Amino acid sequence: MISSEFVAELQRLGQLVTDYIVNFPAVRKVAPDYLKEGVLFYVKKGGKRLRPAILIWAAEAVGGQAELVLPAAAAIELSHTWTLVHDDIIDHDDVRRGGPSMHAYYRETWRSRINPDNLKDWSQNLAMLVGDIQQALATSMLNALPVEIDRDLVRWLINDLATNWVTEVLNGEMLDVEYATRSLDQLTETDILSMLDKKTASTLSWCGQTGALLGLNKLEPDHHLVKLMAELCRQAGLAFQLQDDILGIIGDEKELGKPVGSDIREGKRTVLVAYAYHHADAAGKLILQNILGKNGATPNEIDQVRAVLSNSGSIDYVRGLAADYTAQAQQLLNQLSPSKAATHLQELVSFITQRKY
Repeated sequence: MISSEFVAELQRLGQLVTDYIVNFPAVRKVAPDYLKEGVLFYVKKGGKRLRPAILIWAAEAVGGQAELVLPAAAAIELSHTWTLVHDDIIDHDDVRRGGPSMHAYYRETWRSRINPDNLKDWSQNLAMLVGDIQQALATSMLNALPVEIDRDLVRWLINDLATNWVTEVLNGEMLDVEYATRSLDQLTETDILSMLDKKTASTLSWCGQTGALLGLNKLEPDHHLVKLMAELCRQAGLAFQLQDDILGIIGDEKELGKPVGSDIREGKRTVLVAYAYHHADAAGKLILQNILGKNGATPNEIDQVRAVLSNSGSIDYVRGLAADYTAQAQQLLNQLSPSKAATHLQELVSFITQRKY
């Protein structure tokens, strides 16, 4: 059971991070105004803010202070945001957080001012530039960590975000795109989990590692608490993505804030799909082959795929797999000294597989 205190604290930290980003001095330099609006578009929409919360709680769990690590928490939130902006372009997703995605918003607001033949390129170009600016601002936020934080550590974190985190996340994104072009019998569960580890779990792992490093205020990436926090957050990240995949098939669109079934139309190669394909009968395999990746798939066709996933036992299997990763994260969490932050992390790990959005 998730406590009301946990939910309130998550919301409080989310607002702190939002305020920090909105009021960050470099944001005022972004021009024209419609580009600045785009930089803050997803930020002002809100969101779960799990990543900055993880970073802050990881820091507090090893003895650090939230106010000293807030710039890093904001940096990873904005880093995550620019990947969403670019991912929505790649996936042709027009909905994000219960409203239009970045490029869809620009497409609608500029519809009356741009030649229809150029509108798509114009809106996507603007969205890409928004993501580029957000990436630069995130780096600047790390550099704004207070003077109490060791400067060698700050420099190391800036380099780690740019050369390790970005590389791993974009590696995962590319594999996600590539896998959608492969036939179903070419992919294994191991392939897909490795891709998810890079695309999603690596970000939560970075939050845990960075929070612990900042909390200790030591450039000791091999410190046992740093490695512990990074690993437990990686396990939690895999559970998070598996739950996301389940919700993308059977979730409630109003709660999710994005269309259910879009992963089917995009032909996403998820563990759900891989398991179903290898366990479905011939008719089920044919449905998956014919409908997955069909951009104009009808609601009835989406329901056919859902039925295959359910009847093959795929949804139950992936739920169990997510629970296994959650259990591994919980075991690692048990090695932390008791604290309010450790309790919040415990509840967050539970929340990941209980959430409906």
